[in-house]
Amino acid sequence: MSSAVLAATQSLRLGTAGWAVIAVYSGAMIALGLYFSRAATKSANGFLIGERSLPWWVIGFSNTATYADSGGGWVWLFFVGGFMYLNQIAWIAWPIWMPLVGVFWAKMWRRTGLVTTGELIEFRYSGRGAAVFRGFFGVYACLGWATVFLGYGTAMLAQLLAPLIGWTPFSVVLVFGAITLTYTLMGGLLGAAYIDVPQFFIFFVAALIVWFFGVQEHGSYAALLERAMAARGADFWQIFPPSAGTNSYVGPATFFALILIGLFLAGSPCAGEGWTAQRCLAARDERHAVFGQMFSCVLSLVVRMIPLLPLGVLAIAMFPAADAGTRETMVLADGSTAPSISVWSQLVVRYADRIPGFGGLLVAAVLAGYMSTVGTLLQWGSAFVVNDLYRRHVRPHAPEREYIRVTRCVMIVMMALATGLALGIENIGPWVFFINAAMIAPALPLSWLRWFWWRFNVWGEIFGILISVPLSALVWFGLEWKDRPAWQPTLLLLGVGLGGSVLVSLLTKPESRQVLRRFYRQVRPPGLWGPVRTALEAEGLVDARQRRLERTWDLRAAGCGIVFCFAITWAFFTAVLLRWAASAALLLVGVLSGWAYYACWLRSYRASVAGTEATGESEMPGEGVPAMCGVSDKGGR
Repeated sequence: MSSAVLAATQSLRLGTAGWAVIAVYSGAMIALGLYFSRAATKSANGFLIGERSLPWWVIGFSNTATYADSGGGWVWLFFVGGFMYLNQIAWIAWPIWMPLVGVFWAKMWRRTGLVTTGELIEFRYSGRGAAVFRGFFGVYACLGWATVFLGYGTAMLAQLLAPLIGWTPFSVVLVFGAITLTYTLMGGLLGAAYIDVPQFFIFFVAALIVWFFGVQEHGSYAALLERAMAARGADFWQIFPPSAGTNSYVGPATFFALILIGLFLAGSPCAGEGWTAQRCLAARDERHAVFGQMFSCVLSLVVRMIPLLPLGVLAIAMFPAADAGTRETMVLADGSTAPSISVWSQLVVRYADRIPGFGGLLVAAVLAGYMSTVGTLLQWGSAFVVNDLYRRHVRPHAPEREYIRVTRCVMIVMMALATGLALGIENIGPWVFFINAAMIAPALPLSWLRWFWWRFNVWGEIFGILISVPLSALVWFGLEWKDRPAWQPTLLLLGVGLGGSVLVSLLTKPESRQVLRRFYRQVRPPGLWGPVRTALEAEGLVDARQRRLERTWDLRAAGCGIVFCFAITWAFFTAVLLRWAASAALLLVGVLSGWAYYACWLRSYRASVAGTEATGESEMPGEGVPAMCGVSDKGGR
């Protein structure tokens, strides 16, 4: 980490009360992990997938807490680039992919009855190649995705927290990483998911209190906003894309690229195919999976940001940018300068002594954001290695306790590797967009191809997965395309992944009809499944009319869901700027489109139930899936 960041921020004077709050928080997290350990360690599936018992509200809070941090990262991004920087990072792509996952992928994942997304490889594809690649994928996803994300999150923690408490980055990661590792080792998925709920409220309430103190200092929020708007040009405050004037974050080409990214992010390991899919697999049933995802839409896009964007306004009002172009540095109250990445730390130091122990609560908020992310990533990444490699290929007959022990060992290794990566990241800026979009761009088309096209095969899957991280790293860092407009590396990586995966599939043999028939009957996906669907319809195994009805209502629900997500997002953004008329109009659109989404989804669900009843298909499949995927009681294929 840059020594300039460490040197630029005052340390908190926590005192006895502050450290007591941190100690109580840390002890409470470990106690919760211990509480959930009994239920989580009854079986390997209990540890990895929570015995499919997660309710919708836990899914929503857990997903959102994992996406979030204490607020420091988002406050910094808003300070640097305003609404359009947020649009570039997430608020164009996310209002698209989140409702699409809620309509299509959430129910398809739950219908599979699998334990990990890696297990889908043998469920969707056939042959020795699929079996071997599933084992390889278990290691690849753990190291290439989960551990890299973990290192990124740990670097963010170190750069935010080390200056605040006066510790070295290594000490921060060692102590608080160990606490997170401890409760995750005990509680498994159940512990990680349920502990995310109080963590969400901790960082939400702490940020809200800081904002309150800021408004109190300036007299009113209106006065605060006026001062902030005077400090930046009008173009900085643009809300609706594409960019105009001097605002260049989301030009027309980048806007188009981000829309494409949003359509495909259901296949992202940090979006629809990562811990989101894992939570869907762990849901009580298909309805809980769908409602959990849509609840996450509201929490992620709006609710978690309610205190954070006004805090960004507060930071802009208080700390003028030292360099108007990049805003990498800011001017402090005493006239000195500091890196803008420390803006959250500066706010925390300013208001931490207003209430006894409040500084400790703010540190706990930083830790809550970090721990929720780390606990999820440790559990998610280790599940790949154990379920898709160890239990499938190495020890298929091992006792359940052995699988849990191996899972815990993998978590420890992941934490050690992520710590080394985090301490080697000096500038977190280029990593933000790389982690959130560029790194996984070549693999994104897989989310559509594997689910919606019968001709796609395991070799196209292998191509898309294997080139994803190395090609993205080469383009982003090796060729330094990170300095180009965002649309250029995005479209290049997406195009290579899509074109290559399709071409490889067409040049190789299709999957066996037996595997495709089984997959279609159980998952009931929409899309280009003509030959498979036609044969099943001819045999009376698929109700064609009900499937068409389900598809029609799904498409309508998806459209309404996207409108809903953009409407509530823009209603909130305009409210931040006190544009009440525009906010009210957008909120009305949000309410109407949200109601329409629910009505369309309900009709789709009824059509799905009617179709399964008419053909005798199981509405809650999955009991026989492990045997088909090579994890049966008899061991292997």
